Amino acid sequence: MTVEEDTENFSHLFSDKLRKYENKLVEFLLDIAQSKRVNPKISMISSYLLIHESLTQKELKKLTGFSMGSISTILSVMTGTGTFQKERIPHTHTFIYSFTGKLEDLTTRGIEIALSTFGPLETYLKNKKEELIKFIEQSKKGAQHLSNRIDELLETFEIYKIIFPILIENSTNETLKDISSKSFNLIRREEEVKKISFDPEVYLVEDDMLNQLATSPMFSSRDPMFIRILVYFITRKLLTQKTLQRITGLSAGKISEEVNLLLENGLIEKSDISPKGKITYCAESAGIILLKFSRTVIDRMAKWDDELQKLRLELEENRNTLEKLNGYTRIYKIYEFLLGSISKYKKFIDLVDKVLEA
Repeated sequence: MTVEEDTENFSHLFSDKLRKYENKLVEFLLDIAQSKRVNPKISMISSYLLIHESLTQKELKKLTGFSMGSISTILSVMTGTGTFQKERIPHTHTFIYSFTGKLEDLTTRGIEIALSTFGPLETYLKNKKEELIKFIEQSKKGAQHLSNRIDELLETFEIYKIIFPILIENSTNETLKDISSKSFNLIRREEEVKKISFDPEVYLVEDDMLNQLATSPMFSSRDPMFIRILVYFITRKLLTQKTLQRITGLSAGKISEEVNLLLENGLIEKSDISPKGKITYCAESAGIILLKFSRTVIDRMAKWDDELQKLRLELEENRNTLEKLNGYTRIYKIYEFLLGSISKYKKFIDLVDKVLEA
């Protein structure tokens, strides 16, 4: 860009002839963000910055149609995360916003964040289990149940630590051997009950666990209300919408919306219906709900494989016409990256399915 920015010259924008391929990338990224319950406006701005690498606020306005006020507010939030940066163009009052990472590092970075999360969480959960053992000895209600849920989570972390490296190392066969050689007990059967109740001391342990899990990096980009309800199912196993409304303070409509989403994604199921029609919902295993949660997001990515393959082939077949256009190289590189990532994620899905089948 020149020293004095020409407000009519959107030099970071791609050729109009590539708009079809750019729009499809944005559509894909927004769909994945929606599955994670990310704010739609943040998702759109993030998507364009990821695709273009660098953009000004005026360029983002042209691409998104958002007001300058909305764009400015969202960019302030995004630059605070460290994933995007803001720099002033010399001798102007214009700032340029950039994606700070490398496209190739996105998958690896996600794995590293997940793996780095497990260590501190494991230590934390083991400490909580020690607290619960004392309460079990004192016959406190709910202590054994919560201890079992922690065991299920810890076993799932062990599965993740086996599975996640395949996204970097492509070691599917060895990973299958590792999984098949281990015995996991993701469901701990308890005496059949229709309602889980805790003594006050156990409630305090649960509340601390809720805050710890809900703020964990593994859930950082997800909708906080959805995650809070998900985590309650992780700790309690059995819940009604009325109970969720009472313990979360959310409206009946919001609870119904989130519970239906959990049902749709197979994360919970209907366990019991009373004569008056009251439904009790169940997450059979704290570990399995976590595995299924990961699978739903990745499965959504995999469903884009055929469409992205088709458009990449178009880019290749029309290379002679398109490759000199501004944006061709970047767009083609992103298609290559996404398709490579989806291929790896499909292996992840296969491995998770092996665990769920068992």
